[in-house]
Amino acid sequence: MKLIKNQEWISGESYKKRILLENLKEKINLIEDVIIKPRGIIPVHKHDFTEELFYITENSAIMTVNGKEFEVRPNNMVYVDKNEKHGFRNESGKEFKMIVFKMNFEKSDSYLK
Repeated sequence: MKLIKNQEWISGESYKKRILLENLKEKINLIEDVIIKPRGIIPVHKHDFTEELFYITENSAIMTVNGKEFEVRPNNMVYVDKNEKHGFRNESGKEFKMIVFKMNFEKSDSYLK
């Protein structure tokens, strides 16, 4: 196992994330710490190979999976299989935080579809 400490945050337009662990030899091969800014979104997208497990740590947001919207809150976990369209919308004035476990992650597996 490889532990990565003090990683830099990678910023998008309305979110930021940092890699917590990567290059694991097991099925989970990337773990990210993700923050969606107040009123920010991660657009609906899908992955051709990657499965994701989202663990919500702070505040709530609206998650979309295959066209269905629902609220996610702290301590919720949501599994999204490959090819399932999913995204997040933070409607609050607070940062939304989650840990994302990526399985079968490939860098060529694009986000927006």
